[in-house]
Amino acid sequence: MIVDSHVHFWRLARGDNTALSPEMKSIYADREPAHLKPLMDTVGVNRAVAVQAAETLAENFYTIGLSRRYGWISGVIGWIDPTSPSLPEEIDTFSGISVVKGVRPVRDDNRSVQWMLSPEAMKGIGELESSGLVLDMLVQNPDEIPVADRIARTFPALSLVLNHCGKPDIRQDRRAVWERDIRRLASNRNVTCKLSGLMNCAPPGATADVIRSYSDTVLDQFGPDRIMWASDWPPLDLASSYDSWRQVCRELLKDISHDDRAAIYGRTATRVYRLDAVGGDTFETEFATP
Repeated sequence: MIVDSHVHFWRLARGDNTALSPEMKSIYADREPAHLKPLMDTVGVNRAVAVQAAETLAENFYTIGLSRRYGWISGVIGWIDPTSPSLPEEIDTFSGISVVKGVRPVRDDNRSVQWMLSPEAMKGIGELESSGLVLDMLVQNPDEIPVADRIARTFPALSLVLNHCGKPDIRQDRRAVWERDIRRLASNRNVTCKLSGLMNCAPPGATADVIRSYSDTVLDQFGPDRIMWASDWPPLDLASSYDSWRQVCRELLKDISHDDRAAIYGRTATRVYRLDAVGGDTFETEFATP
């Protein structure tokens, strides 16, 4: 059973996904479950976690509704504003919906996440810690990985999931600072990392060899039991394709053990997001073999 731990859905007519623009030609269109499922089937992916793509509470209803219609959407990471005056009630609502596994606070596409360190936001994140919801964290700038580190250290009982390996600047090969900050962040045992987003951070046409040193760092620092595989579809289409990313990951992970691959491709996401078992999940598919 293979879990894609990070996908997005949107319907342009809804009008609230402000991160999209017509210049993003390959993804500026409706992207819904019917578009993703054939891609998953082609490469043997069975389940997916839908992550917020718009900064509205209304989008949560849309995504939760999709999960009701498509059973293979096993989890939802909703949007929330930790400074909201109705945060306690919003958390209670999420906690009462079993498919909602966590939240991803985003403001202005998180071009900077410094806002999350404000007293008001930190107070709200503290309420998340006691709720049991997972905190997914998007940094668009790898220099802000220390913000995630501060949150993880302040709230050690909070399960924090770093999205897209912290968006390393592979194009400029700014590796040293990213690696230092990833190492420090990974020392927090409450942090998990998504193996995703690297193709979008790399030069056009990048191969596995171009990004291998970055994925190896993530593997070394977090270990397979704190890494979950993801596609980040459809933004992935700006740099690669679902099948190509699958092929790249097969190459990146070919030298680790079968059990470690099984953790990355499904077991970690199932544990961290508390995904319901389906048909006796075994994580034994071609994804787990060289």
